[in-house]
Amino acid sequence: MKDSYDILNAGCKFHGDGNSFGYCRESTISTATKDIDQLACQLMEKLNERSTAMANGGQFQLALRDAEAIQFIYPSSSLGYLRAGTIYQQQGRQKEAVAIYQEGLVNVPSSDACYTSLQMQQADASNAANKRIDFISRLPLELVASGILPLVFHRCKLEADVPCPYLYVSRTWRQRILNCNNLSFRLNYGPMNSTLQFRELERFAPHVKKLRMDARRAVSYEDPLLIFGDFHFLNLTHFNLNYAGYEDYIITSALRSVQHSLTHLKLYTEKNYTLGIDLDRVLDDCPNLVSLDLATWTILHLTVQHPKLTHLTLQIGIDPLPKDKMINVLSHLPSLVFLDLFLLRDHRFVTALSVYCPKMKILRCIDEVSSGHDSYDERVDGLQKLYFGAQCDDEPYDAHGVVIQILLEHKHSLDHVTLAGSITDASGGFDGPVMDSTFQFDRLQELVVDARNEELVKLALSIIHRSPHLCTITMDHLTATDDGVCNAVKRLPNLRMITAYQMPPDAPSFQDLLIHHAQLGMGSSLKELNVTFEVDSQRFPWISALAELQTLEKLVLSTWHISAASTYLSILGIFGKVCPSLTSLDLDFWDCTIPDGSVTQIKHHPTLQRLCINASSISDSDLISLLSFPSLKHVIIIPTIKGYLLNLLQTRISRVEQRHP
Repeated sequence: MKDSYDILNAGCKFHGDGNSFGYCRESTISTATKDIDQLACQLMEKLNERSTAMANGGQFQLALRDAEAIQFIYPSSSLGYLRAGTIYQQQGRQKEAVAIYQEGLVNVPSSDACYTSLQMQQADASNAANKRIDFISRLPLELVASGILPLVFHRCKLEADVPCPYLYVSRTWRQRILNCNNLSFRLNYGPMNSTLQFRELERFAPHVKKLRMDARRAVSYEDPLLIFGDFHFLNLTHFNLNYAGYEDYIITSALRSVQHSLTHLKLYTEKNYTLGIDLDRVLDDCPNLVSLDLATWTILHLTVQHPKLTHLTLQIGIDPLPKDKMINVLSHLPSLVFLDLFLLRDHRFVTALSVYCPKMKILRCIDEVSSGHDSYDERVDGLQKLYFGAQCDDEPYDAHGVVIQILLEHKHSLDHVTLAGSITDASGGFDGPVMDSTFQFDRLQELVVDARNEELVKLALSIIHRSPHLCTITMDHLTATDDGVCNAVKRLPNLRMITAYQMPPDAPSFQDLLIHHAQLGMGSSLKELNVTFEVDSQRFPWISALAELQTLEKLVLSTWHISAASTYLSILGIFGKVCPSLTSLDLDFWDCTIPDGSVTQIKHHPTLQRLCINASSISDSDLISLLSFPSLKHVIIIPTIKGYLLNLLQTRISRVEQRHP
C-alpha cells in the first residue's frame, strides 16, 4: 500500500491525562478533529466529482491523480479505490482495476457501506479481464489482411527457430494469417548443427513474403543457403542477403529457385571474401525484379532489356567505372525511376540520363548511404530529387559539364537538391538562362549544401536566388557563414526550417540572419531550427539572437564536444523564458554526458511540450527537474535511467519514452 496518513482517524489516537488542563486540550482536539473530518469529507466529495468529470472527458491521468488523493486522505475508505477502479475500467485496463479493487479490499474494513461494491466491481473487472474475443475468426478476411495483421506484425521479423505465438492460437488463426502470405522472417548466421534449426521457417516457407539472411560459409557450420533447395518459398517477394565465402553459382542457384515471385532483392557481400555477382547475371536470373540493391566489383555489358526494374542501388567497387559502361546499363533499364550509385566517381553519364531513362525521378550520386526510397510525384515529369557529390573527395567535380547541366535540364521539376564536396569554377554557369528574367527553379523546396570549397558555395547562392519556393535549407559552416548566402536566405518568403552544421562561436552572417527573423516578430515564417556546434569557453553571440525568435516552434541543439560545461549551461539559461512559440526541444549530446543542471536551466519554459535528451548519461537531479515544466507532455530519454525514476516520470508526465541508443 502507498504511504498515507489517515487524517480522519488521527484525532482518535489522542488520550487525555484526566486533569482540567488535559480536559481542555482534549476538547480542543476533539473540536478540531470534527472540523477536519467535515473539511476532509467535503474535499473528498469534490475530488470525486472532479475525477468523475475528468474521466468522462478522457483526461484519465488527471482523474487518477484525484482518485489517489482520496486514497491518501482516507486510506480506509472505499471511495478512492472505487473511483480509481472505475477509471481503469473506462480505459479497458481490467487488470489494473482488479489490482486496485484488491488493494481496497485489504485496506477497507468490511463494515464500510461500499465494501460489497468493491467485491462486486472486482469480480466484474476480473470477468472482463478473462474475456477473449476471437476477432480474427469473425471479421472478413479482407479486413483482417489489411487492418489487423499489419498491426500485429508491425516491424515483426519472425525468427527461423522461434515459434510465433500468433501462429499457435488456433487452427483458424493460423489459417487466416497464412492465407495472407505476408510473413517476414529473419535468419542470422550462427553455429547451426542442421537445418532442423530452421523448423519454423520450413513449416511456413510457402507463406513467407520477406526473408532476411546473413550467410557465412564455413566448414564447421551447416550451410544456411541449403534451405533454398529443401524449402518451398512460393510467395517470397523480398529477399535481403548479406553473404561471404560463396561461389557465384551457389548464390545464383538460390536466386533462381525463387525467381518466379522475387520482386525486391538486396544482395551485399565484402570484397575480402568475394567480388560479388555481376549485375547482368542477377537481372537474368531474377527477371521479375522491380527493385535491386547490389554490391558488386564487376560490371559487364547488359545485352537484354529489363523493363520491370524501377529502383536500382549499386555499391560499386570499381574505380573508375567508365562512362560507356554506365550508359550501357542505363540503356537497358528504361523504366528506372530511382538510381543510387554509391562511391561512383565518374558522373559524366548523367547528361544522358533523360535520354535512356525518361521516367527517372530520383538520382543519388553521393557517398552517403540512403535510408530508403524517397517519395515522388508521379504526375510531374522530370527529375525531382538530386543528391550529388562526395563529402570525403578532394578532387572537384565538373561544374559546367555535369552539375550545372543537370540542374538546368530539370529546373522545372526538382523539389530537392543535395550538393556535397567541391566543384570546379562555376562562374557564369547560369548566364544563358538568366537572360530570361523568369528563369527559376519552379518547384525547389529543399536545398542541402555541404561545401568543401568556395565554388560550391557560389553555386548554392545562385540556386537560392532562383528558388522562391524554398522552405527548408541545410548548410555547412562554410555556407552558413557566407554573407551572400545569408542575405539571400533572408529574402526567402516561405522559409520554415534552417539546419546549420558545425557552427563556430563567432558567425556574424548567421547571427544577422537570425536577427532578421527576430525583428520580423510574428511575421517571420521560420518555425524550425537545427544547429550543431562545439561548446568551448567562448561566447556564442548568435545564441542570443536565436532566443529572440518569436515564431520558432521546434529547436534542435546538437553538440559533439563540451569543454566548458558552464558555457553550455549559460546557453540553455537563455532559453528559460524566451522563444514564446517553442513547443519542441531536442538536446543532442551524441556520446557526451549532459552537463549537470542542464534541464534545470530550462524547466520554467512556459510553452515547451516535448523534450528529447540524447546523451551518454544524465543526472538524477536533472531527471527530477523534468517534473517542474509547466506544459511538458512528451519526454524522450535516450540514456538508460533508473527504473524507479522512469516510473516516477511516467506517473507525472503524459508520455515518457525510454529509447536505447
